[in-house]
Amino acid sequence: MIRPLRPQEAPALAEALAHMDPWRRLGFSDDGLAGYLTRDDGNLLRMVYEDEGRPVGVLCLRSPWLRGPYVELLAVVPERQGQGIGSALLAWAAGQNGGNLWVCVSAFNTRGRDFYGRNGFVEKAELNDLISVGEDEILMRKRLR
Repeated sequence: MIRPLRPQEAPALAEALAHMDPWRRLGFSDDGLAGYLTRDDGNLLRMVYEDEGRPVGVLCLRSPWLRGPYVELLAVVPERQGQGIGSALLAWAAGQNGGNLWVCVSAFNTRGRDFYGRNGFVEKAELNDLISVGEDEILMRKRLR
């Protein structure tokens, strides 16, 4: 089931993210991620994929963005990866308004790049030093119509 993130769920999700790449490699902290997941932002949807009463995936979707929403964050807890949860969250995101769905993925994150490619995204641009000096991000787009 995909539903809105509850504020009380943010600390546990943030802790899990902070120990996973790319967030670990890019230096994101538990507190910083928890703040991101709970701060007031009317243009950011925060959704979770719930299974057996607990969130096992999270999607943060910014809209509006360049003629379609932008996936700011997508993660699935390690023990649930490879089970279609990330793809289900992307399919939900694709159902929002717009002709494109956008995402940036760290260049070093080959698993992420492969995942987005399998889900119909095409690499459009390399953004040098966007989040962290020495680390590049790859802007990817999926045309929705």
